[in-house]
Amino acid sequence: MRGKALSLRTLIIILVTAVVVSSLALVAFLTAQVMERNMKDQIGQNALSVARLVASLPEIRAACQAPDPAAALGPLVDKVRERSGAGFVVVMNMNGIRYTHPNPDLVGRRFTGGDEGPALRGAEYYSAAVGVSGPSIRGFAPVYDAGGRQIAVVAVGIFQSGLYRALRELRWAVLSTAVWGLVVGLIGAVLLAARIKRAIFNLEPLEIATLQQEQQAMLYSLREGIIAIGSDQRIALINEEARRIMGLGPECVGRPIEEQVPSTRLPEVLASGRPEYDQEQLINGRAILTNRVPVVVNGRVVGALATFRDRTEIQGLMEELTGVKQLVTALRAQSHEFMNKLHTILGLIQLGEYEEAARFINQTSHQQQRLVSLVVRRIKNPAVAGLLLGKIAEARERQVKLVIRPDSHLEELPPLFDTYQMVAVLGNLVQNAIEAVEQLPPARREVAVSVYSRPHRLELFVHDRGPGIPPELRAHIFTPNFSTKEGARGLGLHLVKEHVNAAGGRIQLRTSRRGTSFRITIPGGEGGQAA
Repeated sequence: MRGKALSLRTLIIILVTAVVVSSLALVAFLTAQVMERNMKDQIGQNALSVARLVASLPEIRAACQAPDPAAALGPLVDKVRERSGAGFVVVMNMNGIRYTHPNPDLVGRRFTGGDEGPALRGAEYYSAAVGVSGPSIRGFAPVYDAGGRQIAVVAVGIFQSGLYRALRELRWAVLSTAVWGLVVGLIGAVLLAARIKRAIFNLEPLEIATLQQEQQAMLYSLREGIIAIGSDQRIALINEEARRIMGLGPECVGRPIEEQVPSTRLPEVLASGRPEYDQEQLINGRAILTNRVPVVVNGRVVGALATFRDRTEIQGLMEELTGVKQLVTALRAQSHEFMNKLHTILGLIQLGEYEEAARFINQTSHQQQRLVSLVVRRIKNPAVAGLLLGKIAEARERQVKLVIRPDSHLEELPPLFDTYQMVAVLGNLVQNAIEAVEQLPPARREVAVSVYSRPHRLELFVHDRGPGIPPELRAHIFTPNFSTKEGARGLGLHLVKEHVNAAGGRIQLRTSRRGTSFRITIPGGEGGQAA
């Protein structure tokens, strides 16, 4: 079973939120990357500037040429490091051997990191590397003597631990901004979804598509002609019947109504906003009965619509319907089955299978006539007859054979057992019987129903060929909220028992592996209240 589809409001919120989240995440990531690169560049430039400054100092040049460069450079470099805030200031000779380092134990050892090579060849630059003191960004500058000969290299390093702290603060700031942006985006998504839903009258896309299909189906299946105009007095909609009666072609849509149908009064209805009902007019030599109504949206007239029918056809239809009113209630229960059959007929016609469609129509018509005749002749209560017809249709959809015993008959209901109770009891029993057999092999998918108005009592029989009720469940089937069906509330048989007890009746149950039978007896029977 498919899960419930997401609503349009939810889809819009999810989509907009996803776009906002994706955009914010991308912007936050790029912002952090750019700012990290800029910060590293800035730190590198600062380190390089300090290295250049140190390399250009005359004192540094002189110290590098002293007999003991390490002793001469140490105090000078320490002052520069303290004033500049650098992590380290290292002066090395042309072999990469340190003259200075914050850790005296490392003086006289080779510079680490592997990025000093270009500086030993006279290049100025900055780079990131991992030295003995950890990862750092280092600026390199060569030291020259008075004759322009390179005699040493200055390396100024700034540890990246400070950079990492700054980047963490930056990322938190960017993340906070993104979260606020997400909140604003989510609010905007909710407001946008609400506005869109209001604009489409709170309908879902599937509902809109269904309404469109239903509108088209109704327009082209109705025997009434329908024509509508917009506020510009041009034809906005017209169905086949209207074109037939008025002698118009498909190209009339979009044309001025008075140009196509001069005798229409739709422009007057559009102007006045007042409907006109059951008006007679003559169109193409035919007497037409017309209803004209304004189309009002939000209190404003935006169009007008007319429905009309050939008066002669209406009179013939009224004569055709005479004597069938008593069947309407019963036939409504079969509307779903009829719709399926209509879809089948439509499909056959669209495929060009006209003979097959005719055979299907004849077969369906004959079967339905026999069924309705049997039920209505034997069951005098319209609600009960309608229930049985509806259950027969439902059983057919579930590929279950539901049989109404031909000797069944119902005249009147007992005084203490009204139509509501009868429908509730019989409906629940039949429903349970259908569900008990629908998963069985076809030969066992059968339910039999009998209704008898006996002298002084009413008897109902419902028998199915299902697997029966297990012995351990029989004592509980009439208990409230007890059910073996997932998601069911377990009230069906409980209500059956309540209604039967209230009428002073009794329930007899027989069940085995070959099936289950319920027999309901209600005192009263013929001579009771009218149904």
